[in-house]
Amino acid sequence: MQMTKNQNQSGIEQINLGFNDQEDRLLLKLGLIDKTEISVWISRRICKTMWGLLQGAQVTLLTPVTMASNPPAITPDSKTEVMEIFAREVAEQKAIEHMDFKSEYVTNRQTLTEEPMLAIQCIIISAENELPHLELQCKNGQAVKIALSNELVHAMTNMMQLATREAAWDLMMTADKSPIGSNLSQQLLH
Repeated sequence: MQMTKNQNQSGIEQINLGFNDQEDRLLLKLGLIDKTEISVWISRRICKTMWGLLQGAQVTLLTPVTMASNPPAITPDSKTEVMEIFAREVAEQKAIEHMDFKSEYVTNRQTLTEEPMLAIQCIIISAENELPHLELQCKNGQAVKIALSNELVHAMTNMMQLATREAAWDLMMTADKSPIGSNLSQQLLH
């Protein structure tokens, strides 16, 4: 599973996420614009944490700062703001629709590390007037920081769903936040 994009703020040109059954981990490859590559092993625990953080980041990216706490009553000024927000969301949706999930991942990149790094912690870093960053802190002391646009969050969550399904990790990764009944199978059996 991979995604190709021309350019975003983190300098990522391509992303590849796949399951490695020998390692029982996901391998995240970030193909950068300068034709280099960063590889990071993602464990089941880190994947689950990353999923929750990316879901929260997507909500944050879609919710404008001025309306995040208490939305004001709609007045002519705020209607203009709402229309601008809607136009941004439509543009982002069109960009997502044009993402390339079919092209082969370019494998002739120079790897920045001899072996893939192992992510041991995953956090989101937010700063005012900047896109949030997903930071994968690795066992070797290095950190991989990825600027999160809505496109990138969408691409990563889609790839995570596919890769965890292939891994049979049963993490129930869905964008729907409604709770699933734990005894659903008991209700269906007679």
